[in-house]
Amino acid sequence: MTDKQRFLVYVRIGSLIASIRQKENLSINDAVKRLIENGIIQKIEDLETGYYLESSAYLEDEFINL
Repeated sequence: MTDKQRFLVYVRIGSLIASIRQKENLSINDAVKRLIENGIIQKIEDLETGYYLESSAYLEDEFINL
């Protein structure tokens, strides 16, 4: 993983955590737990899926639909 890819992964995950926290009124820990249990974080970290390149809105939709 390149530095640029790592940066994009962290940005996407951070953005998704913030969004889920706000929409569902969760703590950071609870939001992270939900995202891990849902499997979306693993998909973002897997560069072959290309999820790290997707928009925050797309990832939120994927989170809801998984």
